[in-house]
Amino acid sequence: MPTITDRINEIIDKRKINLEKISSVMQTTQKCCQCVQNFEQLQSQIKQSNNTTAYQNLFQGNPDIIHKILEITPSPFYEIYQKYLAKAKQLTDRFHRDELHISFIGRAGQGKSLVMQNISGLDGHIIPSSDGSDCTGAKSIIINRDVSHTHAEIQFYSQREMIDIVNQYLKSICHSYYEVGSIEDIKHLPIKEIESKSKNHSSTVQALLRHLKKYIEHISDFEYNLGRTITVEESEIESYVAQYKKDQHEIKYFHYLGVKTANIICKFPHLDTGKIVLVDTIGIGATSLGIEAHMLDTVENDSDAVVLMCRPDPFGRNDRMDEIEIISKVSERISSEYTKEMLFWVLNRVETPSGNNTKQIPEFKEFIQSSGYAIADVLDVNCNSKEDVENNLLVPILTRLAERIEYVDHLLLQTLNTLGEELYSEYEKLCIAIDKVFAHSANEDIKRELASEINATIQTNLLNNLRNLYLQKYNQLRRQPCEKLQIASKQKLKKIFKMIPSKEEMLSLLNQGEINQHNAIEKCTDLIRIKIIDNFTELDDVLTEIVNTMKYEVLSILADKENGKLGTILEVGNNTPDEWLTKLINKIDCQKKYPLIYKALDSFRMFSIHVQGFLIYEVRDKLDLIDFSLRKQPPLLNFTLEQKEELAEDITICLRNYIENVYAELEIVLSTLYSIPNRAMFAAIKDLYDRATYSKKDNSFSVTDEWRYLYEDWIHMVWSNQYNSHISMKNVTENWNQMISDLKAYHKKNLFLINTK
Repeated sequence: MPTITDRINEIIDKRKINLEKISSVMQTTQKCCQCVQNFEQLQSQIKQSNNTTAYQNLFQGNPDIIHKILEITPSPFYEIYQKYLAKAKQLTDRFHRDELHISFIGRAGQGKSLVMQNISGLDGHIIPSSDGSDCTGAKSIIINRDVSHTHAEIQFYSQREMIDIVNQYLKSICHSYYEVGSIEDIKHLPIKEIESKSKNHSSTVQALLRHLKKYIEHISDFEYNLGRTITVEESEIESYVAQYKKDQHEIKYFHYLGVKTANIICKFPHLDTGKIVLVDTIGIGATSLGIEAHMLDTVENDSDAVVLMCRPDPFGRNDRMDEIEIISKVSERISSEYTKEMLFWVLNRVETPSGNNTKQIPEFKEFIQSSGYAIADVLDVNCNSKEDVENNLLVPILTRLAERIEYVDHLLLQTLNTLGEELYSEYEKLCIAIDKVFAHSANEDIKRELASEINATIQTNLLNNLRNLYLQKYNQLRRQPCEKLQIASKQKLKKIFKMIPSKEEMLSLLNQGEINQHNAIEKCTDLIRIKIIDNFTELDDVLTEIVNTMKYEVLSILADKENGKLGTILEVGNNTPDEWLTKLINKIDCQKKYPLIYKALDSFRMFSIHVQGFLIYEVRDKLDLIDFSLRKQPPLLNFTLEQKEELAEDITICLRNYIENVYAELEIVLSTLYSIPNRAMFAAIKDLYDRATYSKKDNSFSVTDEWRYLYEDWIHMVWSNQYNSHISMKNVTENWNQMISDLKAYHKKNLFLINTK
């Protein structure tokens, strides 16, 4: 059986596949973004007065084109694109890691550091802990590695980051009255003047002011290291991550003010922990600015599992609104699905006389479990006991990680896909808007030049081919039975004999309760009727397949380049006929611009054949033979309940006789129905042809006029080579045509989405 270590290694390896998937969609979306930027550049060129005349020439015949181009705004696309980029980078960083991360969050003094000490084997000199007070100074990451000695890589803030941090304090305290631009400016901030102006402010402002003073008074202690990463030995780590010395609180440390992250590398004592990392966070409620924001960033960006530490009050004051709010904010930042899988609420059980809360734990745990919070589990742990931490916290969390992290990764990829859906939607809106503008840009010359080809496409390639399809193929088929339905129906017919219960099944039924022989046979026939109906209802799948085959034939006439060419406006791709028709109708604004064509296409799109429409009522009619509620006399049976063996066999034979009669009746009636699908499909194609050929509006405007307008409006796509050749003499077309071509190349939804299967 694989160990937790083995399972974690396997998960880390599999994550590399996700990296490849994310990289692939990122390349696509970046190219899409470049296409949108190219469009913006063209908009900018149009706005310049020296290019306006050239573009007016390009779009002659429709003076509104330039105005419509300038009205198109890509800003909604960019807004989603930035969110998409951020989420993709976040997931890339997550899947690129060679460890699984467990983050510890919660209010100050709840036992986070104590638990991490017991898991990692490090003491309070390296992972600061204190009973209920704020002692952790910097974010620490404890990494489990097979090393001979403990050490740390201390990453300091850059000078720019330090300047920004101090300015945030100044803004919160003084509303940006003061601002620094350099490290020297920080040293010379007029702290007494700032204190004087903040004298009557709230306790929160006073706390921030005290923290700001630390930066001003002690920045020289760590100024040299800003922007650097240094390696320190075990004995020095405390001075970089703690606010004071563990055994001598009067000895204060201030290096932590400049520390961005302390990566502490050591070997964990519990053998089956594998490649895991413990992420310590500064407790909520500490006086530093932005603690909650940093905590949420850590959870979102650095965490595979999250441990919410909580030390219940020994005096019963356990409403814990802070913890509930933390869960709510984590759920909002990532998702409630994530927290249900990977957020653990740990109750720190204190068994020492000072602060003993063991009596409060069970009731508090029951309250949490019954409240339906979005968490994976509630763990009752004596955080002061190394053994209890291992057995009741570390092992359950590692086990959960090993079992569920792939599902959690799937959830996170789905969040990227959700943004991908939004991004594609905005990209599609841009493409459609540009398409609609471009569709009107064909001038009258090209329309006249292609008039004969447009007419040939409509009359010969489209309408005549539809006419030939219903006349030559379906006119013959409608007089014949539908072979696929006939074969499938006969198979269903044979199955009805399998619905007769065996002698043993009948005997079992007769042995149940007070049932008599006639109750038994009625109960069996009631069930058999339902099974037969369900059996024949399954023929809907066959009918759907038959109709789709016919619709694909029509789709070929509408869309193929050698026929109706409409696939040049909207690529068929993997779309079903109904999907393609729906998208085409929307893209060309068919209902509004070409209402007669819309009526023809929409009626055909809605065509379907169902068992309930023509077959099932005939089947039901023949099932009257086995419906004893409609018969005056019960079946004649030769045995009574005292002879159950013989009676069971007698009922089975009786049922078979009835089913044979049903079979014979159904066989006759079904034979008269097999031609209905072919007749219906003939009618559907004929109706499409009639509507697409003869429809008129107000006895003057005909559907053939609409077909001509449609092809003229979309000349640039249907006859792209001729169109581009026609306008190639104009000096601005090259970039425009390339931009249109590039946009179309990425107008495919699947290019924005990751396959998460």
